[in-house]
Amino acid sequence: LSRRSPESFLKAACRVIRKGHGYPAVFNADAVVEEQVRVGKAIEDARLGGTSGCVETGCFGKEAYILTGYLNTPKILEIALNNGVDPRTGKRIGVETGDPRDFASFDDLFEAFRRQLHYFVDIKVRGNAVMERLFARFAPAPFLSVLIDDCIAKGRDYNDAGPRYNTTYIQCVGIGTITDSLSAIRTHVYERQDIAMPQLLAALSADFAGSEALRLTLANRTPRYGNDDEAADGIMRRVFDALFEEIDGRPNTKGGLYHIDMLPTTCHIYFGHVMGASADGRRAGKPVSEGISPVQGADRKGPTAVMRSAGKMDHLRTGGTLLNQKFTPGVLAGDQGIDALAALIRGYFACDAHHVQFNV
Repeated sequence: LSRRSPESFLKAACRVIRKGHGYPAVFNADAVVEEQVRVGKAIEDARLGGTSGCVETGCFGKEAYILTGYLNTPKILEIALNNGVDPRTGKRIGVETGDPRDFASFDDLFEAFRRQLHYFVDIKVRGNAVMERLFARFAPAPFLSVLIDDCIAKGRDYNDAGPRYNTTYIQCVGIGTITDSLSAIRTHVYERQDIAMPQLLAALSADFAGSEALRLTLANRTPRYGNDDEAADGIMRRVFDALFEEIDGRPNTKGGLYHIDMLPTTCHIYFGHVMGASADGRRAGKPVSEGISPVQGADRKGPTAVMRSAGKMDHLRTGGTLLNQKFTPGVLAGDQGIDALAALIRGYFACDAHHVQFNV
Protein backbone atom coordinates (compact mmCIF):
# COMPACT_ATOMS: atom_id res chain seq x y z
CA LEU A 1 0.00 0.00 0.00
CA SER A 2 1.55 3.28 -1.14
CA ARG A 3 0.58 6.81 -0.22
CA ARG A 4 -0.58 7.05 -3.83
CA SER A 5 -2.76 3.93 -3.75
CA PRO A 6 -6.45 4.83 -4.20
CA GLU A 7 -8.83 4.39 -1.28
CA SER A 8 -10.96 2.04 -3.40
CA PHE A 9 -8.00 -0.37 -3.57
CA LEU A 10 -7.39 -0.22 0.19
CA LYS A 11 -11.06 -0.74 1.02
CA ALA A 12 -11.27 -3.70 -1.37
CA ALA A 13 -8.40 -5.26 0.58
CA CYS A 14 -10.17 -4.47 3.86
CA ARG A 15 -13.27 -6.31 2.69
CA VAL A 16 -11.14 -9.41 2.08
CA ILE A 17 -9.48 -9.01 5.50
CA ARG A 18 -12.95 -8.88 7.07
CA LYS A 19 -13.68 -12.42 5.81
CA GLY A 20 -11.33 -13.74 8.51
CA HIS A 21 -8.73 -15.66 6.52
CA GLY A 22 -5.85 -13.61 7.93
CA TYR A 23 -4.92 -12.26 4.50
CA PRO A 24 -3.91 -10.05 2.86
CA ALA A 25 -1.13 -8.73 5.04
CA VAL A 26 -0.65 -5.00 4.50
CA PHE A 27 2.79 -3.54 3.77
CA ASN A 28 3.88 0.07 3.53
CA ALA A 29 5.35 0.21 0.02
CA ASP A 30 6.93 3.62 0.63
CA ALA A 31 8.64 2.47 3.82
CA VAL A 32 9.98 -0.63 2.06
CA VAL A 33 11.78 1.58 -0.46
CA GLU A 34 13.12 3.91 2.26
CA GLU A 35 14.41 0.98 4.32
CA GLN A 36 16.46 -0.24 1.37
CA VAL A 37 17.81 3.17 0.41
CA ARG A 38 18.94 3.70 4.02
CA VAL A 39 21.29 0.71 3.78
CA GLY A 40 22.89 1.89 0.56
CA LYS A 41 20.87 0.36 -2.24
CA ALA A 42 20.31 2.35 -5.40
CA ILE A 43 16.81 3.77 -5.42
CA GLU A 44 16.13 2.15 -8.80
CA ASP A 45 16.93 -1.25 -7.27
CA ALA A 46 14.98 -0.46 -4.09
CA ARG A 47 11.84 0.32 -6.06
CA LEU A 48 12.03 -3.11 -7.67
CA GLY A 49 12.37 -4.81 -4.28
CA GLY A 50 9.72 -5.73 -1.76
CA THR A 51 8.92 -8.14 1.04
CA SER A 52 8.93 -11.92 1.21
CA GLY A 53 8.70 -14.68 3.77
CA CYS A 54 6.97 -12.98 6.69
CA VAL A 55 7.91 -9.32 6.42
CA GLU A 56 11.57 -9.34 5.31
CA THR A 57 12.67 -6.60 2.92
CA GLY A 58 14.96 -7.36 0.00
CA CYS A 59 15.96 -6.26 -3.45
CA PHE A 60 14.38 -8.91 -5.67
CA GLY A 61 16.72 -10.45 -8.21
CA LYS A 62 19.75 -8.54 -6.95
CA GLU A 63 20.27 -9.57 -3.33
CA ALA A 64 21.04 -12.48 -1.06
CA TYR A 65 19.27 -11.50 2.15
CA ILE A 66 19.76 -14.25 4.67
CA LEU A 67 17.92 -14.66 7.95
CA THR A 68 20.26 -16.24 10.48
CA GLY A 69 18.17 -16.87 13.57
CA TYR A 70 16.21 -15.22 16.33
CA LEU A 71 17.40 -13.25 19.35
CA ASN A 72 15.51 -13.79 22.61
CA THR A 73 15.77 -10.30 24.08
CA PRO A 74 13.76 -11.01 27.28
CA LYS A 75 16.07 -13.97 27.98
CA ILE A 76 19.06 -11.65 27.81
CA LEU A 77 17.44 -9.46 30.46
CA GLU A 78 16.79 -12.57 32.55
CA ILE A 79 20.49 -13.44 32.38
CA ALA A 80 21.41 -9.85 33.33
CA LEU A 81 19.12 -10.12 36.37
CA ASN A 82 21.07 -13.23 37.38
CA ASN A 83 24.57 -11.84 36.84
CA GLY A 84 25.26 -13.95 33.77
CA VAL A 85 23.71 -17.19 35.04
CA ASP A 86 20.80 -18.96 33.34
CA PRO A 87 18.42 -19.61 36.25
CA ARG A 88 16.89 -22.61 34.46
CA THR A 89 20.17 -24.55 34.43
CA GLY A 90 22.30 -22.80 37.01
CA LYS A 91 25.06 -22.48 34.41
CA ARG A 92 26.91 -19.29 33.70
CA ILE A 93 26.29 -18.57 30.02
CA GLY A 94 26.71 -14.79 30.05
CA VAL A 95 29.24 -12.36 31.45
CA GLU A 96 29.32 -11.13 35.03
CA THR A 97 27.52 -7.80 35.02
CA GLY A 98 26.98 -7.43 38.75
CA ASP A 99 24.39 -8.43 41.32
CA PRO A 100 21.24 -6.41 40.54
CA ARG A 101 20.63 -6.08 44.28
CA ASP A 102 23.57 -3.69 44.23
CA PHE A 103 22.39 -1.58 41.29
CA ALA A 104 21.79 1.98 42.41
CA SER A 105 19.65 3.00 39.45
CA PHE A 106 17.64 1.78 36.50
CA ASP A 107 20.48 2.92 34.26
CA ASP A 108 22.77 0.44 36.01
CA LEU A 109 20.37 -2.37 35.17
CA PHE A 110 20.03 -1.26 31.57
CA GLU A 111 23.79 -1.12 31.20
CA ALA A 112 24.00 -4.72 32.47
CA PHE A 113 21.48 -5.71 29.81
CA ARG A 114 23.52 -3.93 27.13
CA ARG A 115 26.70 -5.74 28.16
CA GLN A 116 24.96 -9.12 28.01
CA LEU A 117 23.49 -8.18 24.63
CA HIS A 118 26.93 -7.32 23.28
CA TYR A 119 28.33 -10.64 24.52
CA PHE A 120 25.62 -12.77 22.91
CA VAL A 121 25.55 -10.88 19.61
CA ASP A 122 29.32 -11.35 19.39
CA ILE A 123 28.87 -15.10 19.82
CA LYS A 124 26.12 -15.12 17.19
CA VAL A 125 28.15 -13.19 14.62
CA ARG A 126 31.24 -15.37 15.12
CA GLY A 127 29.13 -18.49 14.61
CA ASN A 128 27.50 -16.98 11.53
CA ALA A 129 30.93 -16.29 10.01
CA VAL A 130 31.75 -19.99 10.20
CA MET A 131 28.41 -20.93 8.65
CA GLU A 132 28.76 -18.39 5.84
CA ARG A 133 32.15 -19.80 4.85
CA LEU A 134 30.82 -23.37 5.00
CA PHE A 135 27.98 -22.43 2.64
CA ALA A 136 30.34 -20.58 0.33
CA ARG A 137 32.70 -23.54 0.09
CA PHE A 138 30.47 -26.60 0.33
CA ALA A 139 26.96 -25.47 -0.67
CA PRO A 140 27.10 -23.55 -3.93
CA ALA A 141 23.78 -22.46 -5.43
CA PRO A 142 24.31 -22.43 -9.21
CA PHE A 143 20.63 -21.98 -10.10
CA LEU A 144 20.28 -18.93 -7.86
CA SER A 145 23.61 -17.67 -9.14
CA VAL A 146 22.25 -17.67 -12.68
CA LEU A 147 19.12 -15.76 -11.64
CA ILE A 148 20.54 -13.16 -9.24
CA ASP A 149 22.19 -10.09 -10.74
CA ASP A 150 25.99 -9.68 -10.66
CA CYS A 151 26.85 -13.32 -9.77
CA ILE A 152 27.80 -14.08 -13.39
CA ALA A 153 29.50 -10.72 -13.87
CA LYS A 154 31.57 -11.25 -10.72
CA GLY A 155 32.12 -14.95 -11.35
CA ARG A 156 31.07 -15.64 -7.77
CA ASP A 157 28.43 -17.91 -6.27
CA TYR A 158 25.20 -16.71 -4.67
CA ASN A 159 26.52 -17.86 -1.28
CA ASP A 160 29.94 -16.27 -1.79
CA ALA A 161 29.37 -12.53 -2.37
CA GLY A 162 28.10 -12.93 -5.94
CA PRO A 163 24.88 -10.87 -5.64
CA ARG A 164 24.91 -7.09 -5.91
CA TYR A 165 23.76 -6.82 -2.28
CA ASN A 166 24.55 -9.26 0.55
CA THR A 167 22.59 -8.71 3.76
CA THR A 168 22.55 -10.72 6.97
CA TYR A 169 19.53 -10.28 9.23
CA ILE A 170 19.11 -11.11 12.92
CA GLN A 171 15.48 -11.20 14.05
CA CYS A 172 14.87 -9.62 17.46
CA VAL A 173 11.99 -11.13 19.44
CA GLY A 174 10.01 -10.14 22.53
CA ILE A 175 10.16 -6.33 22.43
CA GLY A 176 6.83 -6.12 24.28
CA THR A 177 7.90 -8.49 27.06
CA ILE A 178 11.26 -6.86 27.70
CA THR A 179 9.73 -3.38 27.54
CA ASP A 180 7.05 -4.19 30.10
CA SER A 181 9.56 -6.04 32.31
CA LEU A 182 11.93 -3.08 32.35
CA SER A 183 8.99 -0.71 32.88
CA ALA A 184 7.86 -2.75 35.89
CA ILE A 185 11.33 -2.74 37.42
CA ARG A 186 11.85 0.97 36.84
CA THR A 187 8.39 1.83 38.17
CA HIS A 188 8.28 -0.35 41.27
CA VAL A 189 11.91 -0.88 42.28
CA TYR A 190 13.45 2.49 41.44
CA GLU A 191 10.65 5.07 41.24
CA ARG A 192 7.84 4.08 43.62
CA GLN A 193 10.13 1.79 45.64
CA ASP A 194 7.17 -0.34 46.66
CA ILE A 195 8.97 -3.57 45.64
CA ALA A 196 12.58 -4.25 46.64
CA MET A 197 14.90 -5.89 44.15
CA PRO A 198 15.56 -8.92 46.42
CA GLN A 199 11.79 -9.38 46.80
CA LEU A 200 11.30 -9.21 43.02
CA LEU A 201 14.12 -11.65 42.26
CA ALA A 202 12.77 -14.12 44.83
CA ALA A 203 9.28 -13.92 43.31
CA LEU A 204 10.63 -14.50 39.80
CA SER A 205 12.70 -17.44 40.98
CA ALA A 206 9.61 -19.01 42.59
CA ASP A 207 7.40 -18.29 39.54
CA PHE A 208 5.33 -16.01 41.79
CA ALA A 209 4.33 -18.86 44.11
CA GLY A 210 2.92 -17.15 47.20
CA SER A 211 3.35 -13.74 45.52
CA GLU A 212 0.17 -13.37 43.47
CA ALA A 213 -0.50 -9.85 44.77
CA LEU A 214 2.98 -8.82 43.71
CA ARG A 215 2.48 -10.40 40.26
CA LEU A 216 -0.78 -8.54 39.75
CA THR A 217 0.86 -5.29 40.82
CA LEU A 218 3.57 -5.79 38.19
CA ALA A 219 1.01 -6.65 35.52
CA ASN A 220 -1.67 -4.08 36.31
CA ARG A 221 0.02 -1.14 38.01
CA THR A 222 2.80 -0.60 35.49
CA PRO A 223 2.95 1.54 32.32
CA ARG A 224 2.79 -1.01 29.49
CA TYR A 225 3.70 -0.88 25.83
CA GLY A 226 0.73 -0.75 23.47
CA ASN A 227 -1.29 1.91 25.29
CA ASP A 228 0.29 5.07 23.85
CA ASP A 229 1.97 5.62 27.22
CA GLU A 230 5.30 7.38 26.80
CA ALA A 231 6.58 5.98 30.10
CA ALA A 232 6.57 2.52 28.51
CA ASP A 233 7.06 3.48 24.87
CA GLY A 234 10.22 5.39 25.72
CA ILE A 235 11.69 2.18 27.15
CA MET A 236 10.68 0.35 23.96
CA ARG A 237 12.64 2.88 21.92
CA ARG A 238 15.61 2.54 24.25
CA VAL A 239 15.65 -1.25 23.82
CA PHE A 240 15.20 -0.90 20.06
CA ASP A 241 18.13 1.54 19.90
CA ALA A 242 20.30 -0.88 21.89
CA LEU A 243 19.47 -3.71 19.47
CA PHE A 244 20.08 -1.51 16.45
CA GLU A 245 23.37 -0.12 17.72
CA GLU A 246 24.64 -3.57 18.62
CA ILE A 247 23.74 -5.32 15.36
CA ASP A 248 23.30 -2.87 12.50
CA GLY A 249 26.38 -2.30 10.36
CA ARG A 250 28.45 -5.24 11.57
CA PRO A 251 30.26 -6.74 8.55
CA ASN A 252 29.51 -10.25 7.34
CA THR A 253 31.99 -12.39 5.38
CA LYS A 254 30.46 -11.56 1.99
CA GLY A 255 31.11 -7.84 1.80
CA GLY A 256 27.69 -7.04 3.21
CA LEU A 257 26.35 -5.84 6.53
CA TYR A 258 24.13 -7.00 9.37
CA HIS A 259 20.72 -5.42 9.93
CA ILE A 260 17.77 -6.16 12.21
CA ASP A 261 14.31 -7.53 11.64
CA MET A 262 11.57 -7.52 14.29
CA LEU A 263 9.67 -10.76 13.70
CA PRO A 264 9.22 -14.07 15.54
CA THR A 265 7.48 -16.53 13.19
CA THR A 266 6.44 -18.85 16.06
CA CYS A 267 9.63 -18.93 18.13
CA HIS A 268 8.18 -16.51 20.71
CA ILE A 269 6.37 -19.57 22.06
CA TYR A 270 9.58 -21.56 22.37
CA PHE A 271 11.50 -18.57 23.74
CA GLY A 272 8.96 -18.28 26.55
CA HIS A 273 9.27 -22.01 27.18
CA VAL A 274 12.98 -21.63 28.01
CA MET A 275 12.45 -18.70 30.37
CA GLY A 276 11.42 -18.36 33.94
CA ALA A 277 8.90 -15.80 35.15
CA SER A 278 9.45 -12.22 34.00
CA ALA A 279 8.95 -8.90 35.73
CA ASP A 280 5.90 -8.00 33.63
CA GLY A 281 3.92 -10.62 35.58
CA ARG A 282 4.37 -13.38 32.99
CA ARG A 283 4.66 -16.85 34.48
CA ALA A 284 7.49 -19.25 33.66
CA GLY A 285 7.20 -21.07 30.37
CA LYS A 286 4.49 -18.85 28.92
CA PRO A 287 5.07 -17.26 25.48
CA VAL A 288 6.79 -13.92 25.21
CA SER A 289 5.28 -11.19 23.05
CA GLU A 290 5.28 -11.78 19.29
CA GLY A 291 6.63 -9.45 16.63
CA ILE A 292 6.32 -5.85 17.73
CA SER A 293 2.86 -6.54 19.16
CA PRO A 294 2.23 -5.74 22.83
CA VAL A 295 2.28 -8.46 25.45
CA GLN A 296 -0.87 -10.55 25.10
CA GLY A 297 -3.62 -8.72 27.00
CA ALA A 298 -1.48 -5.73 27.97
CA ASP A 299 -3.01 -3.39 25.38
CA ARG A 300 -6.11 -1.99 27.04
CA LYS A 301 -6.85 1.23 25.18
CA GLY A 302 -7.79 -0.10 21.77
CA PRO A 303 -6.12 -0.66 18.41
CA THR A 304 -5.31 3.00 17.79
CA ALA A 305 -3.25 3.18 20.99
CA VAL A 306 -1.37 0.03 19.95
CA MET A 307 -0.47 1.59 16.63
CA ARG A 308 0.53 4.88 18.22
CA SER A 309 2.90 2.94 20.47
CA ALA A 310 4.27 0.74 17.70
CA GLY A 311 4.58 3.77 15.43
CA LYS A 312 7.15 5.26 17.82
CA MET A 313 9.62 2.57 16.74
CA ASP A 314 11.91 3.65 13.90
CA HIS A 315 10.75 1.04 11.39
CA LEU A 316 12.88 2.55 8.63
CA ARG A 317 16.01 1.38 10.46
CA THR A 318 14.90 -2.25 10.13
CA GLY A 319 14.45 -4.75 7.34
CA GLY A 320 10.92 -5.45 8.50
CA THR A 321 8.60 -5.33 11.52
CA LEU A 322 5.57 -7.48 12.20
CA LEU A 323 2.43 -6.25 13.96
CA ASN A 324 -0.59 -8.49 14.46
CA GLN A 325 -4.04 -7.34 15.59
CA LYS A 326 -7.19 -9.31 16.29
CA PHE A 327 -10.79 -8.13 15.85
CA THR A 328 -14.18 -9.69 16.37
CA PRO A 329 -16.30 -9.58 13.19
CA GLY A 330 -18.76 -7.05 14.57
CA VAL A 331 -16.05 -4.40 14.85
CA LEU A 332 -15.64 -4.43 11.06
CA ALA A 333 -19.32 -4.73 10.14
CA GLY A 334 -20.80 -2.59 7.38
CA ASP A 335 -19.29 0.27 5.45
CA GLN A 336 -18.46 2.01 8.72
CA GLY A 337 -16.25 -0.90 9.79
CA ILE A 338 -14.38 -0.89 6.47
CA ASP A 339 -13.89 2.87 6.64
CA ALA A 340 -12.53 2.59 10.18
CA LEU A 341 -10.11 -0.22 9.27
CA ALA A 342 -8.85 1.70 6.23
CA ALA A 343 -8.30 4.82 8.34
CA LEU A 344 -6.50 2.77 11.01
CA ILE A 345 -4.07 1.39 8.42
CA ARG A 346 -3.46 4.79 6.85
CA GLY A 347 -2.81 6.31 10.26
CA TYR A 348 -0.29 3.61 11.16
CA PHE A 349 1.55 3.92 7.87
CA ALA A 350 1.70 7.69 8.33
CA CYS A 351 4.08 6.82 11.19
CA ASP A 352 6.40 5.16 8.60
CA ALA A 353 5.39 1.75 9.95
CA HIS A 354 6.25 -1.35 7.92
CA HIS A 355 3.47 -3.97 8.22
CA VAL A 356 0.22 -4.93 9.88
CA GLN A 357 -1.86 -8.08 9.65
CA PHE A 358 -5.32 -8.72 11.04
CA ASN A 359 -7.05 -11.82 12.33
CA VAL A 360 -10.84 -11.49 12.43
